[in-house]
Amino acid sequence: MRIEQIMRHDPTRVGPDEPVSRLIEWYANPGNRSRYTYVVDKKGQLQGVVTMMELLGLILPPELVAGYENGETAETEVVRKVLASLTARKDTPVRQIMRTDLPTVRASDFFLSARLLLSERQIRALPVVDGQGVLVGEVTRRVLLRLLDNMLRDPDLFELKKDSKRLFETASEFFIG
Repeated sequence: MRIEQIMRHDPTRVGPDEPVSRLIEWYANPGNRSRYTYVVDKKGQLQGVVTMMELLGLILPPELVAGYENGETAETEVVRKVLASLTARKDTPVRQIMRTDLPTVRASDFFLSARLLLSERQIRALPVVDGQGVLVGEVTRRVLLRLLDNMLRDPDLFELKKDSKRLFETASEFFIG
């Protein structure tokens, strides 16, 4: 079974110059379940990834959090500093905070390749790229669990569809860019 059969085919993507305020707004959407936003260039080539943690790290710097946790900064002062930080950094382009160390898989890879990387790197999702580095999908822990659930429910379905491009639909709730 290949990753192309189970991957999400429309992961969330943004251009490198998208302001972080747009991502904050998107992640705050109660219907959004995706934790990764992929940064791609105009050709769709994967440049990096931004997660909620990168956004929080930008707006809530470690020294601010530590000051509060150590009792050195009062709650009212923390709120004032968070608002100042948010205002000052809201237009920061995502390219300045994106991570570039995320491993990738190819659509033609066997599905266990994704499981191994997800486990080794302790991450929740992997971008799927083609031979030119263009983002074509995403495979997540949830997708792998959905595969196992579907196999339990209807094992014959997988024998019949082993050459299918997609075994089940997986889609993002929202698309930016």
